[in-house]
Amino acid sequence: KICSLWFAGRIDESRTLYFRHLDLMNKLFVDVNPIPVKQALNWMGLQAGPCRLPLVEMGDREQGLLRAAMQDCGLLR
Repeated sequence: KICSLWFAGRIDESRTLYFRHLDLMNKLFVDVNPIPVKQALNWMGLQAGPCRLPLVEMGDREQGLLRAAMQDCGLLR
């Protein structure tokens, strides 16, 4: 959506949407990729499955940060 708005010349709307989701984008890197992305997808019901070794689940602190950012963006209740 951010890119679509940008390329449609709706720069201000694109910028607003970008900054609205910036915290979430940053929180997706709170742990090693793809751990937070898979966790986010699983919480959204998209069944990305568990991480395989040597990757492990995120800690409680990191999960809390990601969950809060997703809730702020309306992706979780």
